[in-house]
Amino acid sequence: MERVLCVTVQAPMASFRRPLDHNYQRTLPMPPPTTLLGIAGAALGLSDREVWAQDSPLRQVKVSVWMDAEPGRARDMWTLLKIKGGKMERSPYIRELLFFARYTLLYGGDEPLLQELERAFRDPAYPLSLGREDELLLVEGIALETASEGEPRFRGTVLPGDIRHMPIRPILQPGIRFEPPLVEVLPLGFVVDGKGLRQPKHPATLSFLPLELEIEAPQIPALQCRGRNFAWVNS
Repeated sequence: MERVLCVTVQAPMASFRRPLDHNYQRTLPMPPPTTLLGIAGAALGLSDREVWAQDSPLRQVKVSVWMDAEPGRARDMWTLLKIKGGKMERSPYIRELLFFARYTLLYGGDEPLLQELERAFRDPAYPLSLGREDELLLVEGIALETASEGEPRFRGTVLPGDIRHMPIRPILQPGIRFEPPLVEVLPLGFVVDGKGLRQPKHPATLSFLPLELEIEAPQIPALQCRGRNFAWVNS
């Protein structure tokens, strides 16, 4: 048994750019660990430097997320103005967007810190967003709950490791269509230098499961809360 802060959120639009994409910016289906910690930091009123500092109150916080509904998807074309050879040029790029996204954000740690986070999410110091600053989220519900040991059966969540190299068993329902799982190497944190620039650290391989696909992964320690199984991705 362990205590877990569950924060249910929704947003009309969200995007989580995959780190190596440039002109065609694909989105992850769910917020990565750094976004989850950044949201908590914004709720607490921490600056970017404070979130990733050695003495950050979020340093020992564990995070995970599950998808409550499959979001809609679209592509949007943007243009950037760049200076090249002393002249202004337009550089187009395409960004994938998620619409009507709904997630449950999960935070684990010491009880006093989780209680402080609960109070912060009820009255956040800064606006909270899913992705870019203008992609604001709405907090639907906040609850400090107890998670028990769960079955290693997962769907619509993020798992640590590369499931392509795990002895997993898919549990398929007849007639169900789904996107294949997405595997990506992502940072679990950042270092902020003297100029305020962030450098990624602690790269880890994570697997993003679609909501319609359920798998058994016995080697991943599972917790259960609200009837859903999940695993910490940064512990």
